[in-house]
Amino acid sequence: MPLRTTARITAFSPGQSPPPVRTPMRISRPTYPRRRWPRLWVLLALLAAAAGGCGSTGVAGVPKGAALTVYSSLPRAGVSARVADAIAAGERLALADAHGRVAGRAVRLVELDSAVPGGQAWDPATVEANARRAVDDRTAIAYMGELGLGASAVSVPVTSGDNLLQVSPGDGLTTLTRADPAEPEELPARYYHGGRRNFVRLVPTDAQQAAAIVAWAHASGANRLAIVRDDELFGRELAAEAAVAAPREHVTVTTVQEARHGVADYSSLARDVALRSPEAVLYTGLGDPDAVRLLNAIGRALPGAPVYGSSALATSPDGGGPPADVLKPAAPPALYGSWARGVLRRLLDAIRAAGRHAGNRAAVAQAALRPRTRRSVLGTYRVELSGDAAVTRFAGYRRIGGTLTFLGMRPVP
Repeated sequence: MPLRTTARITAFSPGQSPPPVRTPMRISRPTYPRRRWPRLWVLLALLAAAAGGCGSTGVAGVPKGAALTVYSSLPRAGVSARVADAIAAGERLALADAHGRVAGRAVRLVELDSAVPGGQAWDPATVEANARRAVDDRTAIAYMGELGLGASAVSVPVTSGDNLLQVSPGDGLTTLTRADPAEPEELPARYYHGGRRNFVRLVPTDAQQAAAIVAWAHASGANRLAIVRDDELFGRELAAEAAVAAPREHVTVTTVQEARHGVADYSSLARDVALRSPEAVLYTGLGDPDAVRLLNAIGRALPGAPVYGSSALATSPDGGGPPADVLKPAAPPALYGSWARGVLRRLLDAIRAAGRHAGNRAAVAQAALRPRTRRSVLGTYRVELSGDAAVTRFAGYRRIGGTLTFLGMRPVP
């Protein structure tokens, strides 16, 4: 993976550094050839946060005596497969920690794949089918999903229709909880039946991430920023949010370019970016093999210019992903497994907090959204009434090959 090159990247990934967990179970998946990455700057989001309540009416409860079922929807193929495997292992550990029981009821975990074989990321039809399967199961009490990249926009409208609590370990799509700064008319209400919120996440919104990247670039001396996105939902949304955040930081966006997947050579695009004379480049797309070639092309066209990237780069199969390297280079999935362990504990706590109504979907969703400060393996955090975690700061790392160097922390803009 090491390669001497002049490009630098900065990526974001949520979470503090929880204790490591044992190695998760391996699951077969498509493999990617090991590629050479340019220099990389990595930013990890540190949370402090917590929960708000919202009333809802609800469906019939889980039948008395029946085990409560928690569904987990994760992409087991593509760029996030290794992280998904680690998250699944963390979820299993959290359930084992509780001895498979909560509020006097047995709890079982059903794992679903949100990707299709050979795919790069989550598949919309599969995500919808996963959510529908959970909603249609009378024993289902909660749904863990989605991992990220906007997939929850497909599943939340399904789960909210039946007040089924949905907890996301990694989806930062802004419009799930608040208006998008890039498109103010895009409001969360379109996802929720009757305005009833059922969605909680413990990661920053993409709008917060975009603003933090732009602010970090500006603080590092960049007044002119080029934005390069891929052709996926996540990349397009984050690019638009970064373009909106830039003027607030007195940063000029020189160009917004789209790098389509499957292009053999990105040299022409990189030259077009360089012609606009940016002082830094922000790449908002996935961390797939195409991104490796794209970022190296940008490094050749703009020697010495820092290149910043999003949290999607942290889930790349090449080298295991930056955040895992920070925690434990020998066991890359450990950070994600510990993170998921804490997230599922949060879900189990919501079931417990529902008390004698632990088998009622609406009661569990309401308990999950009730304001409360929590101390857990994730650190001390709050979840707001919207279902968002209250993010306070981002930490930055520079990555060169497989080595990361801590750069410091900055408050959320």
